[in-house]
Amino acid sequence: MSNKLFCVLVGALFCFIAANAQEEFIKGQLLDSKTGEPVAFATIRIKGYALGVISNMDGSFKVPLKFQSYNDELEISSMGYQKKGVLISGLYSKGINSIKLVPRIFELNEAIVTADKKRTLSARGIIRRALRAIPKNYPVNTFSTVGYYRDYQLKDTEYINLNEAILEVFDPGFDERDQEHSEVLVYQYRQNKDFKKDTIGLQSYNYRTGRKIIDQNVFLYDYGGNEFVILRIHDAIRNHSENSFSFVNRMQYDFLSNHHDYTKGKVSYIDNEALYVVHFEKETRRHHAKGTLFIAHSDYAIHKMEYTVYDKEADINGAQKKTDTPLPLLFKVVSEYRRTNGKMYLNYISFNNRFETRLAPELYVIEMGVNPLQKNFILRFSKKLDEVGVFDKDNYAFFYKREPIEIERIVLFGKEVWVYPKMKTKEDLKKFEEMFMYSRRRERIAKLLKVEVKNLVGKDGSRLNESKLERYNQFREFFVQQLRPVSPVPRDKKFMDKGRPIFKDQPIVPPPNFADYWMNTPLQKVTE
Repeated sequence: MSNKLFCVLVGALFCFIAANAQEEFIKGQLLDSKTGEPVAFATIRIKGYALGVISNMDGSFKVPLKFQSYNDELEISSMGYQKKGVLISGLYSKGINSIKLVPRIFELNEAIVTADKKRTLSARGIIRRALRAIPKNYPVNTFSTVGYYRDYQLKDTEYINLNEAILEVFDPGFDERDQEHSEVLVYQYRQNKDFKKDTIGLQSYNYRTGRKIIDQNVFLYDYGGNEFVILRIHDAIRNHSENSFSFVNRMQYDFLSNHHDYTKGKVSYIDNEALYVVHFEKETRRHHAKGTLFIAHSDYAIHKMEYTVYDKEADINGAQKKTDTPLPLLFKVVSEYRRTNGKMYLNYISFNNRFETRLAPELYVIEMGVNPLQKNFILRFSKKLDEVGVFDKDNYAFFYKREPIEIERIVLFGKEVWVYPKMKTKEDLKKFEEMFMYSRRRERIAKLLKVEVKNLVGKDGSRLNESKLERYNQFREFFVQQLRPVSPVPRDKKFMDKGRPIFKDQPIVPPPNFADYWMNTPLQKVTE
């Protein structure tokens, strides 16, 4: 067989395998039956298997195709919607299956029955009882959660720099410090190459140069550790006695004393369980913080917490933000818990923060030279200049030994500006010849001759020395696929090094049933 034919056959086989690999999952998208909007972060469970996924921001999800042949059923639930069952055998194996969820309608008789004597409680009173009930509503024994972890960035509506992993977290219980005592097994990780890699977004935070920053007046405690450790610290329910983030801090001790405004909303439901909805807000000079707690009527268990902080003093490329436009987000945390055997366990956590990168100016002076033949200064720019502002002498300032040099005239040649100084006297000529002599020694001339240029514009509209800001959203998320309420910590496994990045030389420890779990990789783009 010739090499050429062999390559063709191998290529065809690869395409066949790749095509089949793409069909290993059934893909779906959850939509609101009334508005048609995606339903994000809904729970999709495979009935009878204690396995499931959480829908992405665009409502998308996927489950292994193998469950279709078992005639299994998907159980779909989301806060504020009616629970729905869908036979997997009725879903298409190709394309995206649209599944509509019906909003749960508030019924007056249900509110009367579930509220009973509790209906007179204030918003603060409900939260106070919920915080006091944390020790009895959440587990204190060791348990584990197997889930899908990812971190990525959003630029406009495009996912970039996507990393994914399957992790098992061994949690000693809510009476122990998570960061010190929890352990993590890494089943698998990968840097997803199907998504764009953006090197600007990947650079490290640098507050000294301002090249990549988040707001410095908002505190996001990390206590050290990698991306996953940082994510878990920002679960204020799990770490109720630890500093989590502004303006919650230690939720059990500080939240009610941090001067939020609390209001009660309409009753909500999850899996037919009635929930109080408590909204809260806080204003500072620079920030607007707001959030919602979903708390069970029956025992005050916190099912969900949303908290968002916005920037009131944001500027867009140096221009003050208009008051009639939405405030830009600084960070948002969402933690949701589910009830199992009378205790509340994590369902998912999503953490989103905005950051800015300052791009290098497109228009700048590449070099400045002293021309002895024309007896002028030559400024060479990175781009061709527009004539606007070029011939205005006030836009240039030359100083030699701290004394100003008068300008006679200015000439433009594409990317070059020739500046002719006034030569009134022999002393002026002598001074120029001296500058030329020193110009051969860059360090010497740099100390003696100072040049300032301003208000010039490139033909493409770029402005001299103007640094543009690029804004991104950084996400870290963990979605539980399986809960093990009783799960002792294994003694013979190599756990994740919490101080090392997840995607850098971590021990990989897949279990025998590793095929039961999957990465719920999002679609290429999300909706606005």
